[in-house]
Amino acid sequence: MKKFTLGVLSVAVAASFISPAEATVFTFQQVETPEQVRHLFPTDINDNRHVTELGQFPTDLEIDLTKLQPSTLASIGINPELEDEELADYSLSYGQYTALIETLRDRASPQLRNPRISYHFAGYFDGQTVTFNDFFNDTDPETPELANTADHYFYALNNNNARVGWGTAPYRYESFTYTTDGDDPETITYEAAERDFTRQAMWSDGTQTKTYPAPEQAYLGGETAMMDINDFNVAVGFASMALSPNAVKVGEQCETAIEDGSAVRSVYGCMWQRWFSLTNSVASNLQNFYSRTSIASNQSIYDMQAAVWQLDTDGSVIDVTYYPPLMERAEEDEGDFSSYAFAINNNGIAVGQSWTYYEGVAEPGRRIKLPAIFRDGETLPITGITENRDYLWGSATDINDENEVVGFVIRSIQGIQRYVGFKYDLDTDTFVELPGFFTGSSTIPTAINNSGVIVGTAEIEASLSTQRRRVGFRFDSRVADALFVDLNNTVDCDAGLFIATAEGINNNGVIAATTINEEEIVDDQGNTRDEQRAKTVILDPTAGEPNQCSVTDERVEREGAAIGFGGLFTMFLIGGLITVRRWIKA
Repeated sequence: MKKFTLGVLSVAVAASFISPAEATVFTFQQVETPEQVRHLFPTDINDNRHVTELGQFPTDLEIDLTKLQPSTLASIGINPELEDEELADYSLSYGQYTALIETLRDRASPQLRNPRISYHFAGYFDGQTVTFNDFFNDTDPETPELANTADHYFYALNNNNARVGWGTAPYRYESFTYTTDGDDPETITYEAAERDFTRQAMWSDGTQTKTYPAPEQAYLGGETAMMDINDFNVAVGFASMALSPNAVKVGEQCETAIEDGSAVRSVYGCMWQRWFSLTNSVASNLQNFYSRTSIASNQSIYDMQAAVWQLDTDGSVIDVTYYPPLMERAEEDEGDFSSYAFAINNNGIAVGQSWTYYEGVAEPGRRIKLPAIFRDGETLPITGITENRDYLWGSATDINDENEVVGFVIRSIQGIQRYVGFKYDLDTDTFVELPGFFTGSSTIPTAINNSGVIVGTAEIEASLSTQRRRVGFRFDSRVADALFVDLNNTVDCDAGLFIATAEGINNNGVIAATTINEEEIVDDQGNTRDEQRAKTVILDPTAGEPNQCSVTDERVEREGAAIGFGGLFTMFLIGGLITVRRWIKA
């Protein structure tokens, strides 16, 4: 049994006597990070106090240096002229290994001729230990697929402990041959990575895992993802339904290049490069030149639609409903046009995000994403958002069983794009912005429980900078004149924690949060350095008053670990579509 750290009191005893509404302080349990990864982020917590986790950065991955491109070898200080035998015997330093892992992770590496690696790991914490599900990892030496090249994610779980997410197919190497132009043509053959699908939704109850292929699988095998599941086994997410008009054209160009002999890569490689470019794209129509800020649009070669799967108890699909975007695509718009469901309550109402057009004017230059509700076969806007000209982007991130929705919108504040948290009551059709820690504080709510308590991450430092300190917060939305609470003020001053974000809260008021810890690392040369590590902490409510830590105590060290949108927090922006609960990247 792995050990874990408990703060102050037994969490089980404390939680059993204290009403979440009365709690102002918390005891804590720091979840031990498995040795397999450097970082461990929580993504959801259920009423059983079980947590879905995201492990990041493998600690001891074997990498075939002979497969690296010369430019990649040079970038980490290895002579690209070394023979394969020398590379096979080469021992990477700690710094070289760190740089190489960051270079080769799937969402960061545009080079299919470089090795592909597993970087994200789908975890489940049962109250004692974290276990990883690596369903798509292919370790069979008889198959061409390579081990440790698939990523896995869990984003949510229900009170039956069924968890959902998605995984990527393992890569394999395929040969491609082409002939150069000129007076002295040369035939070149090389190997590049390919895989059967981009990603597939995953469901697991701990004893079995099931996956769900996409309706549209042209070129790259399609995309599906499950982002949440309720207690009645209704899961939500999104699925690729068709190629975008632009992708159809690009596909034709890729195929024509093969036919006329001008191609330097396979059709797969050609389309993958287009997908890679789109998935790392930004909303160019919303870039702020003066503040140098941008919004990641995270697109695809596919048109996605929000999906609602009714599953039985063993994960088999009984029925699936797809929801189109808020508006139809403009006739001259050739980009992908999609909708995405990110959360669902026990009433069967899902929320998320959809492409639409600013002020409802269907022109390509006015493409934006805004929050959406998916209910009874209809994709609906949120009153108070669509008609507000100040809101340029946004998403709903969670919905509770009282039909209260939380999320964020983006608007310009003093010339800088800031995130504004909101709460929307579906039953009363009431929309309100959350106050944040101060006017202009970028605020991202990630979850709301049935008592109306909201958690998330928000800026706590008022400055004109685009990079401002952020902390995890708790906010009781049903209390008149309630204030945002910095979760760092709710744990003991000697805890040695810096809580950067809260990712989930259950109906007992227990919070799953990410803490950033400074750790002393000894490298292979015996040198020591301090590195920031992301860890999971579970906060259990107890009676007491918020801490007033002295500036001379460990509080100073804890505040010094604070982060903005840059730094380690970018590791929590784990790719995908938007800045949302369980999948933060906007």
